[in-house]
Amino acid sequence: MKPEPEGFPEAWALWRPHMRKNDGRGEARTAFAKHIKGGASPADIIDGIRFYLRGLKESEMPYIPMFSTWVNRGAYEDGAIAEREYQQRIAERAAQASQAPTNVQQLRPAGYKTPFQIQWEKQQASGA
Repeated sequence: MKPEPEGFPEAWALWRPHMRKNDGRGEARTAFAKHIKGGASPADIIDGIRFYLRGLKESEMPYIPMFSTWVNRGAYEDGAIAEREYQQRIAERAAQASQAPTNVQQLRPAGYKTPFQIQWEKQQASGA
């Protein structure tokens, strides 16, 4: 068995749940290694896979290409950029959500009771 190139186990783990039954790990490993040697980053391929699989519709699942075909097309190149932009937007939204809004002013203090609530509590306490 050939040694697996850096990043291949993670890429294969992402692809495997969606692969066709005749998609071979050996060909996938060879195509992955070829692109890594050609200057591609393992992170680019992995991010491209994430973007591609997230965008797949249920009706497209039977037509998913073989891993080696998908990698050899260079399909990961645009997907990697789009995935990083997507992750950055998520991080920005999470940061915005974690910050307390500065334009909101509390109208009533915590524990405020309406006159009706006060009268009702007095009535309940007196047993009437």
